[in-house]
Amino acid sequence: MKEKKNNQVNPQQEINLKLFFRKIYKNKMFFMASIGFFLLLALVYIAAATPIYEVSTSVLIDSKGRNRVLGDSKYVDGGVSLIEMEKNLYNEIGILKSFSLIRQTIEDLDFDVSYHTESLFSSQEKYGYFPFEVTLNRSKPQLYGIPFEVELLGGDNYRLTIEADDEFAVSNPQNGSVREVERSFDFSQEYKFGDMVEHEYFTFTLNRPEYSVNIEDFDGDDFTFVISNIENVAKGYMGKLEADNIDIQASIFKIVSSGPIVNKEVDFLKKLTENYVQNELSSRNEIAAGKEAFIRNQLRIISDSLTRFEVELEAFKIDKKAVDLGATASNALDQTNNLQVEAAKIKMNINYYNSIMRSVRNNRNNDDFIMPSGIGIEDPLINQNILELKELYAERSRKKFYVTSNNEEMAILNGRIQEATELLLNNLRSAVRSSQAALGGITSQLSSIDEEISSLPTREIQLLNIQRQNTLYENLYKYLSQELAKTGIARAESTSDTRVLDEARMVGNGPVAPQKSLLLALAMVLGMLIPLGWMIFFSPDDTIENVHQVMANSDMPIIASIVHYDNSSTDKSHGIPFLGVAVEKWIRKFKGTSKLFDFVNENLKPTDADSEVALWKLKESFRDLSTNLKLVNSEDKGVIGITSILPEEGKTYSAINLGITFAEAGKKTIIIDADLRNPSLVDHVGKVKGRGLSNYLKGEVKSVQDVIYTHDKLDNLKFIPTSIVEGNVHELLSCDKMKTIVAQLREEYDYVILDTPAVGLVSDFLLLLDVMDINLFVVRRNISKVEFLEDLENLIPRDKKKKSYIIFNDALKEDHKYGYEAKYGLNKEKQLIDKSFSV
Repeated sequence: MKEKKNNQVNPQQEINLKLFFRKIYKNKMFFMASIGFFLLLALVYIAAATPIYEVSTSVLIDSKGRNRVLGDSKYVDGGVSLIEMEKNLYNEIGILKSFSLIRQTIEDLDFDVSYHTESLFSSQEKYGYFPFEVTLNRSKPQLYGIPFEVELLGGDNYRLTIEADDEFAVSNPQNGSVREVERSFDFSQEYKFGDMVEHEYFTFTLNRPEYSVNIEDFDGDDFTFVISNIENVAKGYMGKLEADNIDIQASIFKIVSSGPIVNKEVDFLKKLTENYVQNELSSRNEIAAGKEAFIRNQLRIISDSLTRFEVELEAFKIDKKAVDLGATASNALDQTNNLQVEAAKIKMNINYYNSIMRSVRNNRNNDDFIMPSGIGIEDPLINQNILELKELYAERSRKKFYVTSNNEEMAILNGRIQEATELLLNNLRSAVRSSQAALGGITSQLSSIDEEISSLPTREIQLLNIQRQNTLYENLYKYLSQELAKTGIARAESTSDTRVLDEARMVGNGPVAPQKSLLLALAMVLGMLIPLGWMIFFSPDDTIENVHQVMANSDMPIIASIVHYDNSSTDKSHGIPFLGVAVEKWIRKFKGTSKLFDFVNENLKPTDADSEVALWKLKESFRDLSTNLKLVNSEDKGVIGITSILPEEGKTYSAINLGITFAEAGKKTIIIDADLRNPSLVDHVGKVKGRGLSNYLKGEVKSVQDVIYTHDKLDNLKFIPTSIVEGNVHELLSCDKMKTIVAQLREEYDYVILDTPAVGLVSDFLLLLDVMDINLFVVRRNISKVEFLEDLENLIPRDKKKKSYIIFNDALKEDHKYGYEAKYGLNKEKQLIDKSFSV
């Protein structure tokens, strides 16, 4: 099987950019219309789209927590160590974008109620300046997504109207769910501002705003408000909120939100950062309050014990008349004081560790991990474990709004939470065991001291024991009093580690969307891409555009290129002067209307010098064809067959003008119209009816001389017309009479030119191959297809291919040697060019 050739250009040549841009120019109106259409769409969208503005704020976070060390005061030495001494900045981003914080902000600002003005063609949201304000009763059901129309009646009265056509949603505050009600709902009633509006589906109050409102500012528009599901509103803000640190090494965060109303987004960011700071302080104060409560409870117990031992010590000294201890007892007292205080601290730590373990076990399946109150943990590993566990719980809480519980990602997260929980419990148990071991060591030391004390006199031992208990509780009381004072100072300082650097404000000088320049540029690109896509995928890309495609896709040589006649009044289908394509097709439709043809032919004749140059170039291309035929045919005579694959490629035109060229060169030439199906050699077939080739072949005319006509301007040029044959055309063309007439004319004329039917439609041309010396196939630019070239090679027998050549018709100047604009060789002789003979 023959390998399919490239249907565009020769592989050895570069891409023909001129051809590409020529195609674009050819479809310029399509491109202009497409670009104009998309630009119009872009302008309509820009005019109709709601402008979106961007608002940003920035906060500085003290990631080291220097401001969060409770009790780190210049008034008290030391500090109280609490959990989360250092912040993870990525966790802070998660907190800022968390659903709970955003929902809290939305609820504080009442953003689940939106206010609108309604006109005939549009609806516009209003914020901050409106004739009324809505206060929801969030403990009651609320109607979602349906506009509440408010008509001001004068004074304090208004009419509330609700119209729901098909279905609507109503909240259930008991369990936080939303139910769909599938029915229509109409409601209309008058109320007074300040009165409670109660219904099965909604409960709220409309109040006049604290500021004065001029109704004329709203230009007679209707007033409506819409209640939305606060969960959905929070999710919407979560989707558009951006929070990122401005640099990888910085702890400054830029928070960005966008929306159609600048002031609304400004208030949202202000409230969001305010809630973020207050929530942090509240969390710290909660821990500090728990610590204070724990210390006060311990102080109360120790205070009672201290008072009791002080009374007992005083009574013992009076009763036993024992005032001072001996040297040995004093030494033993000094040794036991520090050990007993240390043992008491360790016991409190053990109690705290156990309380944390109980809290973890009780909350291990609760998303809101509760941080236990207490004196704080000195072990950094346990602190880290608690932080990690809290972060995992927070992450799971966020993900529940996006993924299902049986999602693989959620399953992995639950596994991590279980592992972190067990790790924390193991570390707490280890801390308890370590503390118990340390307590055992202290107890052992105290036992050895007790043995030494046992050798003392009884009275001195009794005094020492009382004195030791009294000193222990006195030291513990001082220690806890100091811790309580430091915690109180820390609470009083209430210093946040987050500071707003830049107040929320609009970014830039205008909306960020729609981006006019980008949309217009995109419209231009789309306007170009659509025609280009059509050219690539739907336009017939196998149409021959230049001579290089013919050379690349056919082994048949090109004998000549017939130049395109570049004149506005030229027949662009054949390069024929005086006729446009549309005019010629119209004339062809009404064939036989000779007056119309003569009128057009006479009135569209070019008269200027440019037309003369174009005619000369056209004539020279036919002279080039005749010269090349002489080169391939040394006898300078013979039978030439001219055909094409399909009609409209210029075979008859080429046959006539080649004959004219031969005749002008002194060659006796005759042209035979062998197209018995659709004759086109003579423009008025009716005038030769009964005196043509078909009549001769059928025996209606006895002598061939009776069907030969002479050109009215060239005596050397003869032609034989024909008329349409209704019968078997193959039989006439393949008969001996046809061969005889060609053989007879071969002897009388130098050149016999056969104008045959299009070979792609009928096989008449193949019947005449044996009588031809040279086969010429006309290929026309912008009409012929690449696949036609392959058809040509398949149609012609191998032994005939050496006689076959291609005429490239309607060639542009870059594909023809007469393409330059100079007038070299131009003379003033009449350039005889024609498209058909007239008799």
